[in-house]
Amino acid sequence: MKKRIISSLLIVVLIIGVVACGKRPDFSPGNDAYKNWNVDFSEEPTTITYLTIGDKPTNGMTEEAVEEINKILLKKVNAKLDIFYIGLSDYLNKYNHLISSGEVDVDLVATGSDWLDAWPNAQNGNFLPMSREMLQTFCPMTYMSVSNDEWSKCSYNGEVYFIPENEYTQWTNHGFIYRKDIAEKAGIGEIKSWDDITRYVKYIARHRNDMIPWDSDGTNTIATLGYLMSAGKYNPIYELSTYGIWGNYADSDGQIVSPYYEGDDFVEFAKLMKEWDMLGVWRDGQVGAGDNTEEFYQGYSGLVQHHTNFYFTEVKPQMEIKNPSATLGFYWYGEESGNLMKASILHGAMAIYSRSKNPEKALMVYDVLRNDVDCYRLLRYGVEGVQYKVTKDKRLEKPSGYNSDRDEIVTNFWWGRRDEYEILDASIDWDEYYELLDTYSHLAVDYPWDGYDFTYGVDKKKLDSVIKVCDKYIPEITYARYNITPEAEVALFRNELKDAGIEDVTREIQKIVDSH
Repeated sequence: MKKRIISSLLIVVLIIGVVACGKRPDFSPGNDAYKNWNVDFSEEPTTITYLTIGDKPTNGMTEEAVEEINKILLKKVNAKLDIFYIGLSDYLNKYNHLISSGEVDVDLVATGSDWLDAWPNAQNGNFLPMSREMLQTFCPMTYMSVSNDEWSKCSYNGEVYFIPENEYTQWTNHGFIYRKDIAEKAGIGEIKSWDDITRYVKYIARHRNDMIPWDSDGTNTIATLGYLMSAGKYNPIYELSTYGIWGNYADSDGQIVSPYYEGDDFVEFAKLMKEWDMLGVWRDGQVGAGDNTEEFYQGYSGLVQHHTNFYFTEVKPQMEIKNPSATLGFYWYGEESGNLMKASILHGAMAIYSRSKNPEKALMVYDVLRNDVDCYRLLRYGVEGVQYKVTKDKRLEKPSGYNSDRDEIVTNFWWGRRDEYEILDASIDWDEYYELLDTYSHLAVDYPWDGYDFTYGVDKKKLDSVIKVCDKYIPEITYARYNITPEAEVALFRNELKDAGIEDVTREIQKIVDSH
């Protein structure tokens, strides 16, 4: 009953929030919001290409959904949508190369400040700077849903570079997904700290010969930052690197630091990972590691490292199907210190490619995709009755006979979602999700670094040199792939960071923060 009450209260809060934002005008070409579009329907339709991250589907179903979307776009803006995919393997390097080289003919470019180099690409001239007037004219519905403060956070020197995903609630804070039933047998119960996680992997290593505590392939280093955010209230800057090399502590009055370079927390992490390595938490050298998530379902691995939404929307419902006797829990990084940041509004954002031949029409298409409910749901879920159905209680289910290999669509529209148009998946335990969100709501702070244009004030060569050193040492230290003491390894790391210019970059970041 308690869970139902929490869920109901949160839904009411969401509804009140939507109403409080003001009523949107009806979506129709004759509405005053669209009086400046002046679409000429006698012309040949314009094809607008949307670039997204993900492996291109091959079953033909996405094309069928896009065909339905295009029926709407043709009527509203005399345009058609095409999707260009950048595969998941080595996606960031491919993404940066393609949009910098001009080898792609695209219009709408998916981006993100914390994982898709949004600001560096803006600085490099890959995204079109837009005036507020341009957005108000060609993207009017979306323009009205973004506050002045949010537009400022998307801007540099008075020009807007990104359209934020500001109407969608998501939690991409990472942690460990674990087997609660095993933790209970180990006498731990619910895991709420790194000490608990260590006891958990130690129990598996000593008592479960059929399992690998964490069958990581040695490339995932998010846990490193997770430890630093758990040891203290460290707020990393994601725009400068995925490692969160720089940031500040919540009680430090804005002083920029790097816990990788100074302090004891990173040394303690290195010592703990050496202990995990000696325990056999992962395979020696990660040789032979498989698909860790699939192994977790099958009972071969004891941990999955991922974020809140992935736990609730993917791992938990899949485990209930594949291994129903297992029960799961989620330990989120920072839980023991109460340290939690909300996602940036630029975690998922849309930009206009600077080489787009039709930037105004691209904005019009984006406005329809984001604000027309029929178009939105085709893009997000597919064709009703084929990819999904809506139950009497307004939940989303797969139709009878649905086969993901045959029927799934892949559009990966993570750059303009809206809570108002989302359909809750019937396979997810939303009561438990909202109960966790109730905890989050009392602790989480807004992402502190939205609106800071760090890329424009930092020496790129020195920044790249620092990141290159991190690329070498952080995976080594995370998985204890060295033959000296942890203290000596961290000292080597820090000496190379100094030589690469980390102190100079820290001063440059501090100057940006002080002048903001």
